[in-house]
Amino acid sequence: MGGGTVTRPTVKDLTGKPHLSYSSLDTFQQCGEKYRLSKVYQVPQEQAWWCVGGSAVHKATELYALGDDRPYAKIWADAWVEETEKLDMSKPVRVAGRATKYWPNKEDAQWWDAHGLEMLVDYARWRKESRWELLTDGENKFIEWEFTLTLPNPSTAEDASPELVVQGYVDRVFVTPDGEVVVCDIKTGSREPASSTQLGIYAAGLRQQGNINPAVGTYFMGRKGDVGQMRSLLHYTDDMLAYWLSMFEDSVRSERFMPHVTSMCQTCTVAPSCYAVGGKPPYNLPFVQ
Repeated sequence: MGGGTVTRPTVKDLTGKPHLSYSSLDTFQQCGEKYRLSKVYQVPQEQAWWCVGGSAVHKATELYALGDDRPYAKIWADAWVEETEKLDMSKPVRVAGRATKYWPNKEDAQWWDAHGLEMLVDYARWRKESRWELLTDGENKFIEWEFTLTLPNPSTAEDASPELVVQGYVDRVFVTPDGEVVVCDIKTGSREPASSTQLGIYAAGLRQQGNINPAVGTYFMGRKGDVGQMRSLLHYTDDMLAYWLSMFEDSVRSERFMPHVTSMCQTCTVAPSCYAVGGKPPYNLPFVQ
């Protein structure tokens, strides 16, 4: 008995987007079910102050980097209003962090409004003290630099896509006083990322589309007011990234979405829809009769 080849759905069939991204890879690595709920089923996500605050810090530091010379408080106020106006205040907005004497409501709107301004001030101070300059291509500064990285797909599957396409935005590309080019991403969380994969993918995009080959990258940690460790990016070759991304795409197309239940589920914005933590999924479960 013979059977025809079953063609799997494409990433676009599943998510509506024809490309991959670091954020989608990171979500999948955190938890397959989180990826399915947020990227495939696109369930409504709970609002969270850490998301609003992080976006506002990115916006405020971008304005400063682009040459906005207004008082820091004014730059921050505009960025904060722009992000908070996107909220639906008829619905709850989640908080995180620990309750303290001065902040009994944890990291709520008031916490982010105050500390977000501090992060902007610290970013401006760090820029002046470090003397790191933004890389330019003659006219434009490398701020929120958009790229599309295209790599040959090494997969031997019959229905494999010929190419892997990754889109993204690089927060900043700096040049140190010693002339070293550094890929930098801004983080507002309490922990510095253990992985440098995000920086490695950005470096590959810069190599392919920006004709720049940065050897190192780092994260600017907003709560610390300084960059973290300098990380070598030389091992993030195109071949390695293609191999890694091919496995990611293959897993998505095969719809292998394994949940990863950890303490982080408490802050997951799609947890109410996740069966693994008692939520109500937007689809029928195969193990439920």
